[in-house]
Amino acid sequence: MSSAYLVAGLTLVVATGVMADEAVHVALPDGDRLTGTLVSTDGKTTVIHHAVLGDVSVPASYVVEDKADSGSASSGSSDGDHADGNASASEEPAEASPWSGSVSLAATASRTSSSTYNIRLGAEAHRKTDAEQFDLTASWYWNQSNGVTSDNDILVRAVQEWFIPESRWLLFAQGTWQYDQFEDWGHRVSPYGGVGYRVFDRDDLSLTLKGGAGVTWQYRGNEVDPQLLFEANTDWKIDDRQNLSGFASIAPDPVRWDHYLATLSVDWKYRLGDETAWAFNVGLRNIYDSNPSGGSTANDLKVYAGLSVEY
Repeated sequence: MSSAYLVAGLTLVVATGVMADEAVHVALPDGDRLTGTLVSTDGKTTVIHHAVLGDVSVPASYVVEDKADSGSASSGSSDGDHADGNASASEEPAEASPWSGSVSLAATASRTSSSTYNIRLGAEAHRKTDAEQFDLTASWYWNQSNGVTSDNDILVRAVQEWFIPESRWLLFAQGTWQYDQFEDWGHRVSPYGGVGYRVFDRDDLSLTLKGGAGVTWQYRGNEVDPQLLFEANTDWKIDDRQNLSGFASIAPDPVRWDHYLATLSVDWKYRLGDETAWAFNVGLRNIYDSNPSGGSTANDLKVYAGLSVEY
């Protein structure tokens, strides 16, 4: 019995020593330690207030003497510090993804003396880091009038750029694939490669000039034409809602400069609200072939207006 009274007495002495907002250290059986201020004790159970866990009840025998050395105090509060650190870490925003993109739709329909339907579907994917940039765009145009299809056109363009460190110069590889049901060539593939220079490379404005070479291959007739390439790309963030982007290129024959393929693409987007991914967009695409093969059309002009959603 005397031993029990002695233990109880020692416990009360320890509890008394930590009154008046002095730190209370609790040693748990698994080796963890808690530090807080004393709330109450009855000799069997002690309640402490922990900065993170709140009020905690523990057997009074778990309370240990406060040690003068700062190392012990730091050890006693490590549990709370880690908890706070984990909470802060969990609240840190995730690193922004280098990917962005959008999907767009433009469609019209009329039914008067004749029935006409027009559809334009578009998709974009972009990835930019400090070392490189990748852009992929695709569009499909379809037109039907009185049950007769007059346009069925697909165009896919991929561009890969590698930035040369500590300079505005870059290397690029790019290519386009176009399918047109009503053109003599059917499929047209144009791969190019070369060097570029970033005249402007700001968050709100970019302008890149490119020069290189490649070929254009036409499926029907198996015709291959070597070409040079001169191109200018731009992306202008007019304000928080408006964005204008596009490119202009000309790919002449190295010997016969009057034989060339010229492309102009412009797209303007206006976001419908500050907190929405939806935007109204208007665009133009024109591809001109100065020397069309067979019965192909020299000029292919597309103008569209519709909605897009960004992701």
